[in-house]
Amino acid sequence: MSATAAINSADTRAVTNEVLLAVENVTLRFGGVTAINGVSFDIRKGEIRAIIGPNGAGKTSMLNCINGFYHPQEGRITYKGETRQRMRPHVAASQGIARTFQNVALFNGMTTLDNIMTGRTLKMSANIFWQMLRLGPALADEIKHREYCEEIIDFLEIEAIRKTPVGRLPYGLQKRVELARALAMQPDLLLLDEPMAGMNLEEKQDMCRFIIDVNKTFGTTIALIEHDMGVVMDLSDRVVVLEYGRKIADGTPDEVKSDQKVIDAYLGVSH
Repeated sequence: MSATAAINSADTRAVTNEVLLAVENVTLRFGGVTAINGVSFDIRKGEIRAIIGPNGAGKTSMLNCINGFYHPQEGRITYKGETRQRMRPHVAASQGIARTFQNVALFNGMTTLDNIMTGRTLKMSANIFWQMLRLGPALADEIKHREYCEEIIDFLEIEAIRKTPVGRLPYGLQKRVELARALAMQPDLLLLDEPMAGMNLEEKQDMCRFIIDVNKTFGTTIALIEHDMGVVMDLSDRVVVLEYGRKIADGTPDEVKSDQKVIDAYLGVSH
């Protein structure tokens, strides 16, 4: 489906009970340090699933396990019904898992459009020889993928910076470019690691709107790490809470925010 077709599709959210990804008893250790300890939860197709917890809770480590940067010593991860023993990031990307990072990871010397185009790499069919020459099938392939990226640029309202090197952009716009690159991969599961970190209120409002629009318009399932509890409660369908690598709560936003273990963890009462 083209970006335009997706944007013009029905605008109702389609959260289902179908499990897209299941984490079962996952444990991740670094030497004598246990970053994740026997954590289980699932992500349902079409939902916005928040992963929250204090600093050092294991949230980013969990995303790194999901998309293959880390390999847990125990437990298993099942994605689209297939249980994985070891997953490499490029394989995860080819299977529809895209990722943004806590610290912006862009090519500063490249333009916004060129950065977004890197998200289309796995979709390109021409071999490396033709891509180097930019002739024949490679040129036609590039034009097709560039058109898709232009539609993403329009969707995220960054037309004015399409030819600007991203290193010159303010932080909030760099975050939006990183989201655009992830969307260019046409993911089924989008992992967002603190997409609003370091933003002012207006930038946060814009990013919240785009996350909702991505979920609603493209039908993309989203797993979100975020420290702003107002954002989490407004955006999420379900929330899983980690503390020191363990799961302490899992449920709807209303259920989680009234859970005494969660209150204690954020206020520091239990420790």
